Amino acid sequence: MKKRLLLIGIILVVTGCSSSFTFSEINAESVNNNVQEFISNIEVENGIYLYLDGKKAAYIFLNGIYVAQGSDAIYFSGFNVNSQRDTLNIFFNQEYDSDYSNANLNYQVLYEIKTGKVYDSINIFCNGKPTSFDIIAGN
Repeated sequence: MKKRLLLIGIILVVTGCSSSFTFSEINAESVNNNVQEFISNIEVENGIYLYLDGKKAAYIFLNGIYVAQGSDAIYFSGFNVNSQRDTLNIFFNQEYDSDYSNANLNYQVLYEIKTGKVYDSINIFCNGKPTSFDIIAGN
């Protein structure tokens, strides 16, 4: 009986500590006008962009669509998010390919993170190393 109670207690603690956010890759046409306007203003340069939509959501726009002549194309993979107390941690990989025409690679991608609370800080990691946003905006 004690083992069952202990198991139930552990399950309650684990489920009680579950994250208060969800994230997914989305299409830029599916977001509100404010986010669309932000993306249209910044998509002319490669970079890492954050748009905070109040307490409802955060949008991460990764743009590597512009390729300098003689350079490899930049694409993105391995997007993931976790939280530690009041900090949201965002991870992604930036990779390179000489095949510019590969339509299966994400040269430009938008992620929506639906937050269930306000985070004190947001950290971003590229290939496991801390990096920074090129532009942060919001409403």
